[in-house]
Amino acid sequence: MEQQGAVRRLRLNRPERLNALSSELLRTLREELRAAMDDEATGVVVVSGNGRAFSAGADVKEAGHADATTRRHDAPKDMVAARRQVDDWLSVWSLPKPVIAQVHGYCLGLANELVGCCDLVVCGTSSRFGFPEMRQVALFTTLGFWPDRIGLQRTKELAFTGRLVEGPEAVQLGLAMECVPDDELEARVDALASSIAEVDPDRLTIVKAAINTWAEARGVRAAVLRGGDYHALYHQTSTRLGGLSASEQTS
Repeated sequence: MEQQGAVRRLRLNRPERLNALSSELLRTLREELRAAMDDEATGVVVVSGNGRAFSAGADVKEAGHADATTRRHDAPKDMVAARRQVDDWLSVWSLPKPVIAQVHGYCLGLANELVGCCDLVVCGTSSRFGFPEMRQVALFTTLGFWPDRIGLQRTKELAFTGRLVEGPEAVQLGLAMECVPDDELEARVDALASSIAEVDPDRLTIVKAAINTWAEARGVRAAVLRGGDYHALYHQTSTRLGGLSASEQTS
């Protein structure tokens, strides 16, 4: 955690694993986000990653994932776990203060769930967004909020093919608001966050809630809640799921 004035920066710090999102890392991140929300001196939060990537997605070597290509999933347990994931992601989506995602390198699978919960996304030219796991391994509960951000047809194309989206195209599609050279990325995000932090935090909270209401009125929250059911159902489609995970593909 780093504090610069009213801006708090949280860095994913597992560079040796391309910042793979283990349950411990996600738990720590949620705790740090809550702490930032409770800190009166903090107005804006930036989430970034150390090393070569923002995050390569879920940590498949973590217990319970290592045999994901061979085991049959327990439907009731999957359902309970998926509902828990939905609650966790919606709690991030509903955070009262603005959260900016600073993305460079890979942003794969589960990392898109995190980025999708953020209010603004600024990426570097090295960034690569994608859900390659959806072809063989996992269906994500929020789908990274992609259907709302980039439309149904483009979400389907990317999910069906597993194609990765580079930084400039991410801006064109709406996955990010801006793409800058990697060596300028942090300075650009710092400037953006500092500009936002000039606004009274209570007013930022009201503005954010008002804008999010538009997405929720379109049914985003209801769709995410149903996403937990589809996540559990996905794992009942086969007794053997072939192929490599995103983290294995990039390690």
